[in-house]
Amino acid sequence: MCVPGFWRMATIGMTSKVGASMTSRSLLLLVGSSHSYGTAGLAVSCSTLGRRGLPLPATHASLTAPFRGRLVDRFPARTVLLSCLAVYLATTIALIAVVRSGAGATLLCTLAAAVGASAPPVAVMMRSVWHSATTSATLNTAMSLDASMMGVALVVGPVLAGWLSLFSSLLPCAVVATMTVTTVALVMGHSSAFVGPSAGAGHWLGPVASSLLRRLLAADALFVMGVTAVDVVLPIYARQEHVAKLTGFYLGSLAIGSVVGSFALGTVTKRLPRGLALPVLLGLFALGCAALALAAHHSPIAVLLVCPVAGLVIGSVFALLRTTGGDLAPAGRVTETMSWLSTLDMAGGAAGAAVFAHLADTQGSPTAFVLVPGVVVTAAVAGRRVQTRQRC
Repeated sequence: MCVPGFWRMATIGMTSKVGASMTSRSLLLLVGSSHSYGTAGLAVSCSTLGRRGLPLPATHASLTAPFRGRLVDRFPARTVLLSCLAVYLATTIALIAVVRSGAGATLLCTLAAAVGASAPPVAVMMRSVWHSATTSATLNTAMSLDASMMGVALVVGPVLAGWLSLFSSLLPCAVVATMTVTTVALVMGHSSAFVGPSAGAGHWLGPVASSLLRRLLAADALFVMGVTAVDVVLPIYARQEHVAKLTGFYLGSLAIGSVVGSFALGTVTKRLPRGLALPVLLGLFALGCAALALAAHHSPIAVLLVCPVAGLVIGSVFALLRTTGGDLAPAGRVTETMSWLSTLDMAGGAAGAAVFAHLADTQGSPTAFVLVPGVVVTAAVAGRRVQTRQRC
C-alpha cells in the first residue's frame, strides 16, 4: 500500500481480471442462446486462441498475446490500447449481431477469434506496471497480490456471468465490454503505465532469445500443466468415487490454499539464495501433489483435507514466475515477456487438460494423480538455474 497509486493500480488489476474471467462463460451463454452448445464451445475456443485467456488457476493466454505485448513495448501504449479497444468493440458488436441473425458457425468463430485477438492487453500491462512501480522490498508482495486477485477473479467472474445471464444472454457480454472500456480509461490515466516505447528493436525473437527466459518459459508451461492436471482430475475423481457433490469443495479448497499461501511469497523467497526460490517452491508443490495422490488411494475425505495443502504454493509460484520474468526481461520488453508467460500458460494448460483427462478416464484418476508430481519435478529441473538480477 506504500506504493504510489496503489489503490488505482489494484482497482485496474482486479477489474481487468474479473472481466477476463467472465469472457468464456459470457461468450458461451451468448452463442448458446441461439446455436448449439457445440458451436458455442467452438466459438469460445477460437476466442481463447485469439485472446489472453484465463485457465484455472492462472491467466489465460493466446497465440497473439506476445505480438500485442511487443506492440505495447515498441509503440506508444495509448495508441495501442485505443486501437485494440476500437477493434474489440467493433468486433464484439458484430458478433452480437451475427448471433442474433442466426449466422453459420464459420462466421461466428471468425468473429470470436477477432474479439479475442483485439482485446486490450490491460492485465499483462499491469504486471509490467507493478514491476516498474515497485522495489525489491515490495515487488514480491505486489506479485503475490496479483496472483491472489486472479484467484478471486476465477471464482467471482464465472458466477457473475451466470447470474447476469438470468436477465439476458447479452448482459454478461455488455458488462465485460464495459469493464474493458473502464480499465483502458483507468490505465490511460495512470502515468506509470506509460514508460515510453523501447529505444531499439533488439533481437527479432525478443525475450525468447534469452536462454534463461526460455528455461523460465519451459518451467512455467510444465508448472501450469501440473496445476491444470490437478484441476481436471479432481472432478473426474469425485465422479468415479461417486462423490460428485464434493467437486466444488475440492476446487474451492485448492483455490483457498493458493490465495492464502500466496501471501507468504515475500517471506519465503527472501530467505532463499538467489536461483533457489523457484525450484524449492516447485518442489513443495510436487510434494503436495504426491500427498494428493496418496490421499486419492485412501478416501475422498482425505483428498478434501489435502487439497488446501496441495494448493498452498500455487499462487506463490505464479507470482514468482511473473516476478522473475519481469526482472529477466530485455530492456523495453517487459510487457512482451509477460505476454509470453501468458501464452505458455495456455500451452501448458491445454496439454495438462488433454493428457490427464485421458489418463484419468482410461487408467483411473488415482493413477493420473501419481503422474502429476513427475511433471512438476521436471518444471523444477527446468527452472533450477534461472536466477534473477539484483533489483535496487
